[in-house]
Amino acid sequence: MGRIPENTLRRLTHYLRCMQRLAEQGRDEIQSKDLAAYCKVSDSLVRRDLSYFGEFGKRGKGYSISILLPKIREIVGLDKERNIAVVGIGNIGRALLNYPFHRFNFKVVAGFDIKPELVGKEINGVPIYHIDEIGRVAKEKDISIAIVAVPEEAGDAVKEKIITAGIRGILSFVLLRGPFPKEVWVRYIELPSELEILSFYMEKGGVI
Repeated sequence: MGRIPENTLRRLTHYLRCMQRLAEQGRDEIQSKDLAAYCKVSDSLVRRDLSYFGEFGKRGKGYSISILLPKIREIVGLDKERNIAVVGIGNIGRALLNYPFHRFNFKVVAGFDIKPELVGKEINGVPIYHIDEIGRVAKEKDISIAIVAVPEEAGDAVKEKIITAGIRGILSFVLLRGPFPKEVWVRYIELPSELEILSFYMEKGGVI
């Protein structure tokens, strides 16, 4: 298997959520055109995206959700539960502690901050630790992903602690300066950028 385009991976996670909802509704067999309509993409795009990973459907019958769903979970690394830490328990961090990540096979097992009034407490059943404890806690709780929701000026110091703790996945609301070890993967949630792109489409319709 060669390098998979990022847009394909994004759509794959979208198909995963769509099929989870269909499974909850009691659906099993589904044609690619019906899956495409449900996911609001084209039929050919669904078939092309899935073809990167093998043959899943049967001609005339389509896809079996009960077979395809666990295969896609395996492809995106969600055939096992992944433990998450939230770093920075401000407004965004608190909201994340209440988000139902468990529906997608993620589990928030720890929060980290420096505020004395937060350290040692629990929020929505999640214990809050001082950031200096992240190495010990990450090992004890097998944390593989950290979501960073700290002020921008604290981002780089927090990044170093996360990497030193052996956490390999970072999802950050603030820009973090590299370089990063090759085994560490970093993604960003850039709300201003997404709003600017949305504004462009609203204003120009995507055409200059």
